[in-house]
Amino acid sequence: MNRPRPVCVLGGILAALLLVPAARASDEKPSQPRAVLVGISKYADKQIKARKHAENDAKALYDLFTNKDHLGVDPKNVRLLLGKEDEKRNSKPATRQHILEALEWLAKEAKPDDLTLFVFLGEGGSLGPKGDRRCYFATDSTVKDRATTAVAAADIGKRLEKFASRKFCAFLDINFKGFDDAAVPEPTLGHAAYSELLGDDSEDHNFLPGRVAFLATNGLSVSLDLKEHGLFTTALLDGLKGGADKEGYEPDGLVTVAELTEYLAKAMPDLAKKYGKDDTEKEQVHYVLGDRTSLTPITTNPAAIAKVRQRLEKFDRLIVEGKLPETLAEEGRHLLRQMPRLKSQQSLRKAYQQVVDGKLKIDAFKEKRKEIVEGNRLDREVAEQFAKEVLGGAELLSEGFVREVKRGELVANALRGLYRRISEPLPSALAERIGKAKKLKKTELRELLIDARLHLGKREDLEGHKDVDIALARMVGHLGDKHSIFVDPETLEQFRKGTEGAFVGIGVQIKKDRATKELLVVTPLKGSPAYRKGIKAGDLITTITLTVDKQGKPLNKPEVLPTKGLEINEAVAKIVGKPGTKVTITVQRPGEDKPREYEVTREKIEVETVLGFQRKADDNWDFLVDPKSKLGYIRLTQFTERSAEDMIKAVEVLKKQGLRGLVLDLRFNPGGLLTRAEIISDLFIDDGLIVTIRPRQGAEDPHLGEARDSELDFPMAVLINGSSASGSEIVAGCLQDHGRAIIMGERSYGKGTVQNVVPFAGGQVKLTTATYWRPSGRNIDRDSTKGRDEDEWGVSPSKKYELKLSTKETDELEEYLHESEIIHPKGKAGQRSNPEFKDRQLEMALGYLRGQIKRADRAKLLRNE
Repeated sequence: MNRPRPVCVLGGILAALLLVPAARASDEKPSQPRAVLVGISKYADKQIKARKHAENDAKALYDLFTNKDHLGVDPKNVRLLLGKEDEKRNSKPATRQHILEALEWLAKEAKPDDLTLFVFLGEGGSLGPKGDRRCYFATDSTVKDRATTAVAAADIGKRLEKFASRKFCAFLDINFKGFDDAAVPEPTLGHAAYSELLGDDSEDHNFLPGRVAFLATNGLSVSLDLKEHGLFTTALLDGLKGGADKEGYEPDGLVTVAELTEYLAKAMPDLAKKYGKDDTEKEQVHYVLGDRTSLTPITTNPAAIAKVRQRLEKFDRLIVEGKLPETLAEEGRHLLRQMPRLKSQQSLRKAYQQVVDGKLKIDAFKEKRKEIVEGNRLDREVAEQFAKEVLGGAELLSEGFVREVKRGELVANALRGLYRRISEPLPSALAERIGKAKKLKKTELRELLIDARLHLGKREDLEGHKDVDIALARMVGHLGDKHSIFVDPETLEQFRKGTEGAFVGIGVQIKKDRATKELLVVTPLKGSPAYRKGIKAGDLITTITLTVDKQGKPLNKPEVLPTKGLEINEAVAKIVGKPGTKVTITVQRPGEDKPREYEVTREKIEVETVLGFQRKADDNWDFLVDPKSKLGYIRLTQFTERSAEDMIKAVEVLKKQGLRGLVLDLRFNPGGLLTRAEIISDLFIDDGLIVTIRPRQGAEDPHLGEARDSELDFPMAVLINGSSASGSEIVAGCLQDHGRAIIMGERSYGKGTVQNVVPFAGGQVKLTTATYWRPSGRNIDRDSTKGRDEDEWGVSPSKKYELKLSTKETDELEEYLHESEIIHPKGKAGQRSNPEFKDRQLEMALGYLRGQIKRADRAKLLRNE
């Protein structure tokens, strides 16, 4: 573990500038560890698969956590939820209600320094038409009604959203494919997987400091069972009982997150290779997500902790008796209590042990300590550069962020975050100065930053600009704005490399076929290379063959990849690449004996965003939903470069067909380019205000529309829901405020902020710099309010036109809309997963427009009479 160092040595006298007396260990207020453990072996719904050892594993971990030799959690601070009651351990049934209540209790009671543990051993499933949302099955869950009977990942995230503990460990042995129902979408894991446990401190889903999740698998495969326990729990029990206590030159009596991470990296593969019956079982891969390098202790190792405690008592006596100066108390206790990670600090720890054990005289100890400290002293120039960049970041944020933030507060957050991230305790004197940072002048903040960096000295974990990167990331993270983020230079470069071919491929939507475990083509994308080659929906991609790399350079030998068992993200990584390069895919078409082979040239893929009611025979969109009444329907999925142009074309097509009313569907539209939202808004209104951009400083920026080429000759209904955000809200709010359209459906998401990307410190800062407001001056941004129903935010349906859908019906609607996008083989109509589904919100809109047309016809008739 990283430990504090004195700043420098001057004239042979140790300058312990930042080392001041600290409270003795006996005076420290003890934390209260808390735990929630869920284990379910058998489910009432037989479609949910059984887990052989889940409940016994949960009991074994309960016994370990409550054992005073290892953690000693008070049973009153544990919630054990099982499929079958255990009176001895005072368990409760693992129902959905009990699981949610336990999480609410954990979030309410846990204090910042309390170690909190969450264990889930059981099965899970997918939610949503794309399987991109997950749920945890409770004892009373059913596959059929999982949307309402299972614990959704979002349910967990909501309970832990304001969780105070900075020491949170989750242990999961869950299979989100733990059910038998071919009609349920295959679960997928997105970039925000497990954010319900790890938290989310930015739009890019970075985990919150101090949170870690240990996973038996990635959640999409079954974990191996051994004789008495699952493989994962077997390794956990061994590690937490002391097997993982291996960091440094000797056990220190504590098993930390970092040590358990390292231990499992060896123990899990060894157990899998030893007990696995086939290649799949032998290659089981576990995962550790989040703050995996944290030095937070989880359990104690009874074989070593007694000696550590004895040394601490002896050290306290040396301080009390005046044999060692009080200025060394804080440093000494911390080093003796826990093994530091850095080699230099380990040397210093050995010196403290030797003086406590009587193997090193006091004067000799002081000389040795002086030598170690001198060797790790940081050049002041390095600290000054650190201060310059961090202070520059604070200036950038204080001047540009949408809300007022004090420069001193930003610096304080940067330093606290830096020390916390490297598990370094703040010395008392430094902590006191940081506490007063809000009132410090710029020169004083600079000196504070220099001193704080000098105190840390030379460290392996802060080399290569990492000190600045961590400080800036923590500074931005503490703004309390999920849309603002600092991306460090290394991550930015990796992101650029990783996205070079992200929008270049062959143009197919794929998913895992449950029966064959190969890749199923959901649909080719209109106009894409795959579409032109003749690849069809329903084709099974059995093999991917590469003869060149992503840059087009020939490989020494072809890379042939069978897709059976290949994860979706792995397959996509192989299919995408540089424009103009080729990839060969082998497909098996239903009803054919021989496979087909296609060599496809990669291109930049333009995704359709302006969609109609259904596909026509030529695969183009039919925008006329009601030919008799001449009602049009346009669904806009997002705002991209081409969206406005394609929208104008779609309206022109409808006008040629005699358009008399239009439904604009913005449901599930997350937004996109502000300029395209403005053009589309302007298309449907006369001149006037579209949206107002309000920075924190400077004049408002009103964006105005023009009357030229506006489409005003037909009534409109706009559909929105809780997933309509940003650009969707600009359009819906503008049309509502101008009285141009009736808004129907459900209240929108409520994102009313503007982000700018600014290069800084070799990386970049994406910073919320302004808010946008409706023409009426009404607020859109939910985060600027308490988010209550009665607060003003987002866009609400027009009076009498709100129609809320249940979670289940919303999922069915999303699936229904997604299925309408599929390009089916000629002569083969696609089979709907739910042919009886009715889009009630669309029916409401069509009913309204038909009524408007009738009234217009009657008025025209009266005028003619």
